[in-house]
Amino acid sequence: MTKLILLICMFVPAALARCSPRAAVQSFSKSVDEFSADLVQKLAQNTDDHFVASTLSAWTLLSYTSLGAAGTTLQELNSVLRMSSKKSCVKKFFEMTKKIYSPTVGSGLEGASAIFVNKNMPVIDKFRSQVKEAGVGELVEVSADDRERVAAAINEHFKSATNGSIEKIVEADDLTDVAMIIVDVLRFKGAWTKPFPTDDTKDSPFHDEGSNEIGRVNLMTLTDFFKAWNMDDINATVVELPYDDNKFSMYVFLPYADTKLRNVIGALKTTSLRTIVERLQKVEAQEVTVSLPRFKISSNIDNLKELLTAMGLRAMFDSSAASFPRVSQWPLHVSALRQRAAVLVSERGTAASAATEAEFSFKSFPLTFTANKPFFFAIVDNETKIPVFEGAYSKPSVY
Repeated sequence: MTKLILLICMFVPAALARCSPRAAVQSFSKSVDEFSADLVQKLAQNTDDHFVASTLSAWTLLSYTSLGAAGTTLQELNSVLRMSSKKSCVKKFFEMTKKIYSPTVGSGLEGASAIFVNKNMPVIDKFRSQVKEAGVGELVEVSADDRERVAAAINEHFKSATNGSIEKIVEADDLTDVAMIIVDVLRFKGAWTKPFPTDDTKDSPFHDEGSNEIGRVNLMTLTDFFKAWNMDDINATVVELPYDDNKFSMYVFLPYADTKLRNVIGALKTTSLRTIVERLQKVEAQEVTVSLPRFKISSNIDNLKELLTAMGLRAMFDSSAASFPRVSQWPLHVSALRQRAAVLVSERGTAASAATEAEFSFKSFPLTFTANKPFFFAIVDNETKIPVFEGAYSKPSVY
């Protein structure tokens, strides 16, 4: 019987890079940015513009999987992930990853990962050494004959790693005929550099793209100095809300009055998130009144396999075409790839448990930024310009 690989993606760590430090950052950022723009567009289409995801997590899992791939499987992974096929990038990739995930006092990413392997499946020694050298997880041998026990062990491992915020990742039935399970968990926590005063939070209407009231939200409001600008090439106003140590920031994209959120998300394929972040980092902060819903949003993305297939990853999911000879001599293919993601935004901050030149013009920036209609957001590592979480909010609720 063909053995299966079940990749379960939570909020993950990691990424790939290039040789010199500067080239590594640019290549790494460009690859993740382009992959993320594709995946985010498909997620928006499949969720009616209401989701949160760690595209970095998905990119990382697939990049890590590519270490064991060959033939068409590897070619498709390299193409979809925009990865260089040169192995010299891999070491710097993990070095950069560790740097991104190093927590600080104010904010940070906390990652935990493990590869659970059927102890009866012979894993190639080189793959074992790559896992150890990467330093991003551990290889754990388990008895796949006792699915209940293995499921309990996996769930407990990550419940502990996430301080109880993630209680269940797999069910025993998910482990039928599975040879290897790769589980990565990524959590983000951050306190705003400038917290929103709780006394100024008001119950307010939230509108759809036709200016019709569709619900209520608790709208937080703060007047302070922020970096923000109107960007005509994506038809949206963007504001940066930095976290305590300025390592990470949330960038909020509010579409112009005559623009749909879906079009703003689509524009990120031509005007990259990296480009937008670089622009904002160059402008002076100005006094702005920012109003943003206090919100909690979560996504169970169980159709990543279908979305990635549409993006060009086909062989790895096909039992007759998949090739992972560097993992094991046993025939393997990817049976599923899932992600659980959640983000909570409040007055204090955020908790989350998953350069081409172009001509553009700016409008004069208004003194108010009121996100009382559908908007897009991204939590970004400011040094590499890598989005660690991205999402869209369009279905209001009072939180």
